[in-house]
Amino acid sequence: MPHGVCSWCAVAASISILIGAQPLVVAPSFAVPASQAYSFRGAMAPQVHSNPLATELQQKLKLLQAQLTDRSIRVSLSDAIERSLLHNPELAQAYGQIQQRQWNLVAIRRQWYPSLSASAAGPAGALWGYRRSSTNISTTTANDTVDQQITQRESQLFPVVSLGWTFFDPSRGPQINAAGESLRSQELLFNVAARNLVLQTQLAYFNLQEQQQLRVAYQAILNASTDQVRQSEALFNAGDASIADVEQIRTQQFQTLTLLIQTHLRIVAAAASLARAMALPPGQLVLPDTALERYGEWDLSVASTIAQAQSLREEIQSSLAEANSANWRASALFNSYWPRFSLLANGFYADASRRSEVAGGSPADVQQSRTLDGSVGIGFTWSIFDGGIAAAQAQADKALARQFSDQVEVQRLQISEEVEQSYASYSASRLAVLSSREQADAALKAADAVRERFKVGYADMTTVVQALNLAVSGANAYSTSLREYNNAVASLYRVSAQWPQYTFALLRRREDSLKHR
Repeated sequence: MPHGVCSWCAVAASISILIGAQPLVVAPSFAVPASQAYSFRGAMAPQVHSNPLATELQQKLKLLQAQLTDRSIRVSLSDAIERSLLHNPELAQAYGQIQQRQWNLVAIRRQWYPSLSASAAGPAGALWGYRRSSTNISTTTANDTVDQQITQRESQLFPVVSLGWTFFDPSRGPQINAAGESLRSQELLFNVAARNLVLQTQLAYFNLQEQQQLRVAYQAILNASTDQVRQSEALFNAGDASIADVEQIRTQQFQTLTLLIQTHLRIVAAAASLARAMALPPGQLVLPDTALERYGEWDLSVASTIAQAQSLREEIQSSLAEANSANWRASALFNSYWPRFSLLANGFYADASRRSEVAGGSPADVQQSRTLDGSVGIGFTWSIFDGGIAAAQAQADKALARQFSDQVEVQRLQISEEVEQSYASYSASRLAVLSSREQADAALKAADAVRERFKVGYADMTTVVQALNLAVSGANAYSTSLREYNNAVASLYRVSAQWPQYTFALLRRREDSLKHR
């Protein structure tokens, strides 16, 4: 995507007026030796000394900034988006839901396959059984009594194999269609998650750029305020300024320093947000490698943008798919009242063996039998009346389908509202960028002029402080308008369902990697 040419360079050049082109350091005429200090009627006037706290705070702040830089990596916006799409686990989580519905569809389709099962028909459901028993028999003759022991060993095998195939089930086709529509809905929601991630990365990157630009602007104004503090202290010690002048500019110095500290905190927060979107390792932050500038243009009219959003937004298509899925589920429930036909086949095999032995007597008596049996038939199942349970559940799914259809209309209204707001923000911020840039430039020039007039006694300290505050406001306005412009362009891509350059190809790469994990 092309970048605009408007940048912070022009304003930074204006800031240099305060601290570069005309250095505002304490001139030798303001360095007052103790022997020439202001006195009144022979008594030395009170002297003011520089507050070391301001210098100490600035040094500590620079240390925090250096620590942030040391544990941060520099990336461009395109690199940040690429890493987000290829590594963020939120997309993996969303794709897991796609795979869950894919397998659900596979399971329903496999209901068309025949089923094969094996079981046992032996006693107590046993597949194989063994039994051993011994019997003592006493035989009495005229001369003697003979005791004999008969041992019997019996083994049995009873496997049964069943084959079933329901070849006619009117509810199965609608179930497959319902699962297919549900899968399509989840695939569309995956694209929604990817679009949201791209926008999240862009907004975090622009916010980080804004905070860094403000840090540069605040630092320049702080340097100017610090020079003005030294100048005012020297003038007071020479008897040419009041203590009110000194404390006013000191207040301005610490106010700007507080802004700089708060900006550092916002930089860390924005860097952490961007690092999260990019899925960086814990403890690592990220900083942009480019300054804040205008991020492209939007060529479509508001009417064309709304029309594109209405036809391409995945949220609408997902709701329509869910409505279709609910309707198909209702059809499947109604069709469950129709009869089902199936092909049934059973195979039975029995193997029984019995061995009887007489201890010390005749040879063993062995008996063995094998049976093989099978049957094939057409099964018939018809749920004629279930109390209306399936019909009630079907009506519930019909109501759910109407709910999703109504949700589509709500989403269309919301999408139109989003486009209107984003387009209005884009149009307004495009003008605000030009206006705020001139505001910042004029405020800095005014601050420089007022400080020069203060040197020669034609302006008071209140005017100097007001001018510096206007410079702060100008820097804020320009940075904010640039960020809002970039946010508006990125939002227009999101709300119109248009992929920024290269992002769709990156998403397909991520999908391919998730398929084979």
